[in-house]
Amino acid sequence: MAHSRWLTTANRLLRLYISTKNPSYNLTILTEYVMKVYAPTWFEIKIRPSCRHGSYHFFGIIRKSRFLPKELKKVVDPVLQRNGYFGHPENLLLAMLADDRKYIRELGLRRILKCRQAKHNVNLVREFNIPSFNLNADDYFELVSWQSLTITEPPLTVKISDNELQEMISDVPAEIEMLNFPCHSQAVERCVKLVTEASAAVCGYEARDGFIRSRIASRVSLPKFETKGQYCQVLKDN
Repeated sequence: MAHSRWLTTANRLLRLYISTKNPSYNLTILTEYVMKVYAPTWFEIKIRPSCRHGSYHFFGIIRKSRFLPKELKKVVDPVLQRNGYFGHPENLLLAMLADDRKYIRELGLRRILKCRQAKHNVNLVREFNIPSFNLNADDYFELVSWQSLTITEPPLTVKISDNELQEMISDVPAEIEMLNFPCHSQAVERCVKLVTEASAAVCGYEARDGFIRSRIASRVSLPKFETKGQYCQVLKDN
C-alpha cells in the first residue's frame, strides 16, 4: 500500500477487508478505524472546511477514537497530543467565536477581551506550544485547562475592534470572511505536486516559475463542469 495519499490507503484497506475471507485482527481494527474515525471526519472536513471548524474536527477525532482498546489508545493518543494544533487555545477561541451556541460565542469574546487587557510583553515573539489535552472532555472548548495557561489572542482577530467582535458574535453568518481559511492542507499538497512536476520538466527558477504560472492560468481558463452531461454537451457543440 502506498501511504502517499491517505484517502487511497483507506479505500484500499476497505477493499482488502471485503475481499478477505478471514481478515486478521489488525486488518479488522484498521477497517473499523477507517469507518468510525477517518471516513466520517473526512466528510465533515469537506462539508465544513473553514479554520473556524478546525477545533471541532479535532475534537471529533478524539471522541470517535475512544472506541479503541486501551493498548491502541496508548498508540493513538500521543499522536493526537503531538499533532493537536487545532486544540491550541488560539484556535479554540476562533471556533468559539463562530459556535452555533450564543453563550459559547460570548464566552469566547470575554476570553479574547481578557487577553487584550493582559499585560503581555508585546516585544517578544509568542511561542505556539501545544498544551496538554483532556481527551475525555465533553466539548471542544474543554480540551484545555484555561486557568493554567497563558492565553494569547488569535492573530486573525487582532485587528478587529472590541465593538466589531461584539457585533460579530451577535449573529454568526454562514461564512465569516476573516475565518474563511481552510483547516486542511489539501491546497498545499496540490502545490507540492505542481512544483514537483515543474522540477521534473524544466530547469532553473525562472523556467519553473513560468511552468507553474502557465499551468495555473490554464486551469483557470478551462470551463468547470458540474455534471458529465454538461461536458458531453460542450463536446457536441464543438
